[in-house]
Amino acid sequence: MLETKEEAIKNKIEEITGYKPKGTSDLVLETGKHLRPFSIKKILLLASSYNYFLLEEEGRIEKLFQHIYPKDLPLQPPEITQVESLKNTKQHLDNDQFDLFIIFNEPQESDLLSFTNEIKQTHPDLPIVYLANHTAQLQKLIDKDNYETIDRAFTWNGDGSILLTIIQLFEDQTNIQSNPSCENKEIILLIEDDIQYYSSYLLLIYEELWKYTQDLMHKDLTLVQKNRRYQRRPFILHTTDFDEANALLNQYTNHLLCIISDNNTKNTKDHAGITLAAKIHNLKPNIPAIIQSSEPKQTEKLPENAEFISKTNSQLRKRLRTLVSNSLGPVTLHLQHDKQRMIINTLSELEKTLLNNPANTFSSIVKTHQISKWLFGIQEKELATKIKDIENNETDVSRFHQRIIDTIEEYNYSLHQATVTDFSRKIKEPQSNINRMGDGSLGGKARGLAFLAKILSKYITEEMFPNLKITIPRTIVLSTEIFDKFIEKNDFPLSELFNLSDERIAAHFLKANLPATILGDLRAFVRNTRKPLIVRSSGMLEDSLFQPFAGIYASVLLPNESWETDLRFQEVCNSIKYVYSSTYFSQARTYIQSTPKHIADEKMAILLQEVVGQKHGKYFYPTVAGVAKSYNHYPAGPCSPEEGIVYLSLGLGKAIVDGGSSYCFCPKRPKTPLCGTPKDFLPYSQKKFYAIDLTSFYKTMGDHEENSLAHLDVDLAKEHGTLNALASTYSHRDDRIYPGIEEDGYLVINFAPLLQFNTIPLAKAMELLLSISEIALGYPVEIEFALNIPKEEDTSAELVILQIRNMMPPSETEDVDLKDFSKEDVICYSENALGNGTITDIKDIVYVDPETFDMGQSQQIVPLLRDINLKLMNQNKPYLLIGPGRWGSADPWLGIPVIWSDIAGAKAIIETPVKEKTIEPSQGSHFFHDMVSSQVGYLITQSKKSILNWDYLSSLPKKQHKDSVYHVHTDEPLSIHLDGRNRKGIIVKNENHS
Repeated sequence: MLETKEEAIKNKIEEITGYKPKGTSDLVLETGKHLRPFSIKKILLLASSYNYFLLEEEGRIEKLFQHIYPKDLPLQPPEITQVESLKNTKQHLDNDQFDLFIIFNEPQESDLLSFTNEIKQTHPDLPIVYLANHTAQLQKLIDKDNYETIDRAFTWNGDGSILLTIIQLFEDQTNIQSNPSCENKEIILLIEDDIQYYSSYLLLIYEELWKYTQDLMHKDLTLVQKNRRYQRRPFILHTTDFDEANALLNQYTNHLLCIISDNNTKNTKDHAGITLAAKIHNLKPNIPAIIQSSEPKQTEKLPENAEFISKTNSQLRKRLRTLVSNSLGPVTLHLQHDKQRMIINTLSELEKTLLNNPANTFSSIVKTHQISKWLFGIQEKELATKIKDIENNETDVSRFHQRIIDTIEEYNYSLHQATVTDFSRKIKEPQSNINRMGDGSLGGKARGLAFLAKILSKYITEEMFPNLKITIPRTIVLSTEIFDKFIEKNDFPLSELFNLSDERIAAHFLKANLPATILGDLRAFVRNTRKPLIVRSSGMLEDSLFQPFAGIYASVLLPNESWETDLRFQEVCNSIKYVYSSTYFSQARTYIQSTPKHIADEKMAILLQEVVGQKHGKYFYPTVAGVAKSYNHYPAGPCSPEEGIVYLSLGLGKAIVDGGSSYCFCPKRPKTPLCGTPKDFLPYSQKKFYAIDLTSFYKTMGDHEENSLAHLDVDLAKEHGTLNALASTYSHRDDRIYPGIEEDGYLVINFAPLLQFNTIPLAKAMELLLSISEIALGYPVEIEFALNIPKEEDTSAELVILQIRNMMPPSETEDVDLKDFSKEDVICYSENALGNGTITDIKDIVYVDPETFDMGQSQQIVPLLRDINLKLMNQNKPYLLIGPGRWGSADPWLGIPVIWSDIAGAKAIIETPVKEKTIEPSQGSHFFHDMVSSQVGYLITQSKKSILNWDYLSSLPKKQHKDSVYHVHTDEPLSIHLDGRNRKGIIVKNENHS
């Protein structure tokens, strides 16, 4: 019998710690029912725990559901049952009745269409929705052009509200079909067949509808009024073809509020969208329409009711929001009499205004229908109909005034028969370490941190590690709602910004104002903390599963040392605006260009975190920083890939994430060296470390994250007394390394006192965290952490988890047998390769010639590589990249110091040896994550069995040559085959193999 995820986690805890955990509640959040003529009551969701967490957002699903289910009404969201395997899916479908089945990302055990076809045969009436954040999976589905067993497909852009969109869209569709007379119902019609676009548009439309519905729910309304307004909110209909669109138009012409349409779909040409808009104009001229297209503008054919806009226009989303908002009608009534302005939000305010002003005040609005239009807009249709009758028939101002008062009084008479917590400036020491400002999404980094906090609180207890406290840093999250308000408030000309340098973009943002609604809370937070702060991005696409967005946005370190609260507050505000601006920097745009995403899809949340560390004079740093991975792509000795790897460094973790010097070990075997003998590690021992300079001045330009950083010699850490648990001494006399610090000898940062003598159970703690996190998420994980070791022996050390993210996407199901290829066709062979599957669309190769290249030129060739990358990406040509040493290393003597956006168009990378130097394979954490999540093949050719055919490469036609960098081209595409299970890779000239 297979163990459940809960059982697996408990068993792993007992195996590693010997501690038997008590019973815990299930990870799956199940919710109840809600009301509607037809409502989705039960949903079956096939998703990993992490994917479900993206939707749930650490208990936020209830808050998200408030958009649909007002809290004052006796409504409940549907019950969601999460499963993680096809077997469990079939069991639940056989034993229970569901209204909707959602598949979040393609299941690993079966082909998607085969699986859905099987489900449809046994449950033909069950709607099936496919939701994917892995764009390759969606593209594969679209390319097949036949997915009739899937009722709807959506793309995930990082916003949990897509679940609400899917639920409400199916409810709207069913309710409209069951009530074709459509009495008292209004409809917004969308015609679009591109999954990426209609997913984005539907979410946008529903966001406007939810905001509109919330604005209607004033606290002074009765339950009857609230329920009536809720049920009467407009319906959204979506179709992907114009035949159905014309049928819907014929049926619901008198109920349409507006139309959003593509000009042409895949199966329809000749400007079908403009034709449809013209038909609407003939039937009902006042129905507005937006026609959007990737094709050139066709203004000469547009009817008066329609607007044409390009899909690439940066104002598209804003114009769509305006169309929907205007079509829904005014929520606030503005009346004008001479110089007197009256703003009315509720019926009671209208009644008071009528009673407190003479009749002639309303003489100018007798025939304007302003009052009835407003009442129709707030869904008070019965009252609006009576008021409209008065407006049409009453010409005497006094009688008009009195009749409206009487009608409202009559109407009034008939009517009267919780994990991530919100920030509160009143609480100086909140119980929760994560507090939010704003009601939007948490973003990628914050979601991961919240998910990890949930795991820690649920499974990790003090008894497991008595002298080690495991926690997360104090964190404030400014949700994506704040970002939206900031962009909207300051009305940035985004299309113009794209032509500016990063510095000028930042200057525009720094001049802007943050939303006033958060300034008081921000000031309160700053006033109550004097620890150094880091202001980090938490984009909705960043660090999401399979999305290569790690480390591309700005971060700002603040010493936060000044006694002047106003100065520190201003520094925090400027840092937030600077991080916001990095959303539009060239590096971010290059990233997004290499994916099917659009810059408009990104929304930025912000993390304000207290930096983990201790103060040492004018410097601040943790004793240890680390990155742990549950799967080691470069295992050594007796360690297996599944046992993972941990990288440690003294001080801040910049040395690790940038691929600099660090010490690595297997958490299951911490005493086993991974780099040969201890003496072999001497050349790689850390010589310098990073710390925050508390006396540094805040700057927003330049190397933003490094403005406050100091790069210090390890001898200074020795003076601070932080090396006692970290360092060893190499004795020249004995030719041995001894744990601890000795006066006579060479200092070696190998963490031996910590790992060899287990003074603090760091290795066991990381083994446990990696194991249970991988079980909970369903995939290998990467964890960033910091460790504070106190000088006082009776004080526990503190292990602070800074971030968690998925390390590796699902592998392809294709089997690759490398033995079947002819040696004559082999260009490259490696027994140390990363990736799995086959790449067949590469005709361009960019390589660094080892005969003429010197590592001293590493930094100089980065701009050249960047230019070639940009040119090939603009031509939509993926390429093979070949060069010496660690790609992405911050140390130019260890490898070429590119960042990921410099080479984002590469589909495969070969790491070649550096002449007369042995460099251990290792990438910077951000570079490594982006490489893996982009599913780029990586082959290392350091072993004696490796093959790299330089003669073949030099024989190819040269497209470009400068210094030691060559861009060559082959007429026939290369075939790259990667065997992920055995970590072997081969590149061949063609497919002629047995």
